Parts: sequence; C-alpha cells; structure tokens
Amino acid sequence: MATSSSQTLALQSKSSEQNRFMDKLMTKIFSFYDEQSLIDVTFKVSNPTALVPAHRLILAAASPYFENLFNGNQSTNPVIEINDIDSNIFERLITFCYTGQVLITVNNVAAMLNAAIVLQLEDAKNRIVDILMTRIDEYTLQGAYTMERETQCEVLKKKIIEYETQHFMEISRSDEFLNFDVEKLQRILVSDNLNITREEDAFDAIQRWYNYDVPARQEQLPLLIACLRLTQFNVNFLMTRIQPLPGCELLAFKALSWIREPTARPMINMRFTEPRGVSATNCGYKTILAVCCSEVSAYCGLYSKIIILN
Repeated sequence: MATSSSQTLALQSKSSEQNRFMDKLMTKIFSFYDEQSLIDVTFKVSNPTALVPAHRLILAAASPYFENLFNGNQSTNPVIEINDIDSNIFERLITFCYTGQVLITVNNVAAMLNAAIVLQLEDAKNRIVDILMTRIDEYTLQGAYTMERETQCEVLKKKIIEYETQHFMEISRSDEFLNFDVEKLQRILVSDNLNITREEDAFDAIQRWYNYDVPARQEQLPLLIACLRLTQFNVNFLMTRIQPLPGCELLAFKALSWIREPTARPMINMRFTEPRGVSATNCGYKTILAVCCSEVSAYCGLYSKIIILN
C-alpha cells in the first residue's frame, strides 16, 4: 500500500513538474515572438500590407499548411508573401500558434474562420466555431447558416445541427424556419436527440413549414413525415392527421400495421420504431420505456413509463 501511495505521489509530482516546464517553455517562446528575437521567417501580407515575423518551428508544429510550406520551395526564403488574407486576421492567427488564444468579434468571425481553414489551423478553427455558437443570439442563426454554406466547415455544420436539435421548439416558431430547405429539416428531424416534449411537436413544426408553401412542398412532405417516430402516435392520430396528407398514406399504413400486428413487425420496413432518446435537457429524470404487449395496448400504441429519479 505504501508503495502504491509513493508511486502516485511521484507521478503527480512528475506531472506538476512537466506542466511547470511546459508553461515556462511556452512563456519564453512567446517572449521571443513578442520581442521579435531569433526570427527566421517573415510574412509579407497584403490588404493592407504588413510584415509579420515568426518562427518556422512553432508554425510548422501548429499547422500542416506551414509545415508543407517550409518543407517546400519556400524552405530557405526569409520573406514569404501571403495573399487573400487580411493582415490583421493573419497576425491574430499567428499569435494563436504561440498562445492558443484568439481575439474574435462579431465583425471578424467569418474572416477568422475562413483564414483558419485556409491555414489548416484546426485548433483555431474549433475555437472560433465554439465562440460563434456561444454568441449565436448576437451573431444570428441565419449568419451562422450563411457562414457554414460559404466555408463548408464540417465542425460548424455539426455544431449548428446540435444547436438546432437542442433549440428546435424555439427555431420552429421563427420566420427563418419557414424557409429551411428540406435537406436541412431532414437532418434535424432524424436526430434521436431532438429536444421536444412529445412527437406531436415535431409534426406541428412540419405542418407549419408545409402550410407556408403547399404547392411547392407537397412532394417533399413525405420525406419529412418519414423522419417522425410514427409508431409513437396513437391510431386515431395516424388515421386523422397522417394518412390524409399527400404521399403519406403508405407511411401511415406501415405505422398502423406495426401497432396493430406485433407479430408482423419484423416484416414491416420502417425507419424508426423506437421513441427518441431522452436527454438530461428534456427532463430531470431518466425514463425507461416498458412496452405493454397486451392486445389492447398494442392496438392503441400506448406504453407505460417507469420513472427512475437521479
């Protein structure tokens, strides 16, 4: 036991020493950058023209872009020209390579993200996206959508989807929701983590979107209805609300068959048959769904809940 304790203390001490060493090392490296000491490369950046000094080793370690640049034709060139990136943005991202911190504003976030992608600064890109999503009310969701289209940034796309699923009820009531394309709606509605109280909330959102432009969206409607957990609706809802919708008759029929004929379920081709996952954001307790197999409950599509408090 004493040996184990001494080993733990030794590991903790070693870890603390390593952290102190790295902190001291990075502080010294940044002081070299701040004082422009031991500089071995200078970037000439246009718009507006500026000279940005740096250390090749630090930049190469931070980005494959710089690593390839210094290993290529520019390996011995002390001055390298950078075009199509604002000099202020470029200098901030170079500073990020030394400090891991970046100053981002609502006005420069789009340019910062574009430059980080070009310079292959993954850590900076992730940091910029995180800051953008925490300021989504200030920047507007529509601005984030535009940026995602322009940059094709997968990290931003993923974060937006997470935001949409978490804030679905709020977004579905907004005017911009009415202009979502069907692909965007599908990627939201298929999520098992869609933050809704009941499946009818998702249906009501689809209905609102559909009624905004019925002629243009009639053919797209079945694609969205197919994203719902149809087997969570009762028979009456399926027959009166889903089945009359254009192109949705077969979807309703499959769900009705799944509910009414439990023995036939393995032969019914349905995309979703389980309820959406229950997350901590939806409620303060865990829910286990216990499906009652009696004929009456199978017909009505009901399920009972066993509540386990955290």
